[in-house]
Order: sequence, then C-alpha cells, then structure tokens
Amino acid sequence: MWDEQSELDALQEIYSLTDGHEAKKNWRKLLVLGSTLDNQLKRKLLWIWPTVSDLTKFNQTLHHLGLQTVLSIGCGSGLLEWMIAAVGDETLRIYGLERDPNRWRKSTDSRLKGSFLSSCCSGVMPCALIFCYFNNSKAFLDYLSVFEGIWIILIGPQPGFGIHTDPNPLQPELPKNQWSLHTLMNWTEQNVVAIYKKLE
Repeated sequence: MWDEQSELDALQEIYSLTDGHEAKKNWRKLLVLGSTLDNQLKRKLLWIWPTVSDLTKFNQTLHHLGLQTVLSIGCGSGLLEWMIAAVGDETLRIYGLERDPNRWRKSTDSRLKGSFLSSCCSGVMPCALIFCYFNNSKAFLDYLSVFEGIWIILIGPQPGFGIHTDPNPLQPELPKNQWSLHTLMNWTEQNVVAIYKKLE
C-alpha cells in the first residue's frame, strides 16, 4: 500500500538515480524502479514509461534520421527526456520546455515568441519537436507556425485506449498538405510514437 512516505522515498530514489554527471548509466535502474511504482505516482511523473526496447529503437530512429537537437514541448518533469538522452549517443541533445511551474495548472495561451526556439537549445535551432501526451491544439499549432525544422514527434495513446490527447498522434489536425507521416512505432502499454516530416 502506497502512502505519502512511500511516494517521497520513491521520488528521492528517482532523484538520486538521475542526478550528477555519471547518472546516465542508471537509466536501466530507473526503468526497473518505475515498474515498482504505484500507477497514480507513475502517471504523475510520466504518462508513459517506455521499455528498454522502446528507448533503444527510438534512439536508433533519431540517429538514422540525423536528429541531433530535439526540443520536447510540455515536458513536465523532464523524466522521459532524461531517459531518451541517457540512452542516446553523445551526439544527441534533447531539451525540455515546461511553461507551467506547477505542471498541473492548465494554460490555454502559449504566448510563444518565434525567437525562443532559436535561443532555447544552447543557441541551436532544434531539428525536431516532441509533443508527448500534449493536450492543447491551439498551442500545438502556434509552435508549428514558428518552428523552422522539418520533423515533429507525437507520442500518445493508441486509439480506443480511453485517454484523450490533442493532437492525436495518429490523426493530428496538421496544416493541410504540409506534413506527412514518416515513421510509426508502437510502444508499451498501448502507446504510439508518430514521426511526421514536413513536405517540401
């Protein structure tokens, strides 16, 4: 039975596994820990807990596509991004953006300035944007309107799973005739990763 102390202990363990220069080697331990967590706590930290296979194949795909600088929009705790970076090779740089300091307060106004995307990632324009369990179509389209790259990655539930995201990874309402589905991956627990490429 999980209680407040159990949750605090788990959060402290996650922090200790992810803190410091040598922490990247702990990503497998983090996945094992995640499998022991209470479902409610798991969802607080991450909407999806990928497997070793999920993370490995995802990073292989990023490498194959030449995606070295990636920005995750609405990254929450940043734990998924940390895991992706920990598994990836040294050329991968992944950054996270979470506008809500409390992460749970809802916002309907992205107030995005185009200059942010060119200055957020150590001064390098990201070549791909990730939206994981994103749920604000207006903000999503605002980000796309100022994004100069050609790749977007949508992560969310498979159809019929009973969880709503907007955009839906398989049926996003993208600007007409501007994007096409390039790669589709099934992840654990009925989740899907859809990678779209901007049409020339």
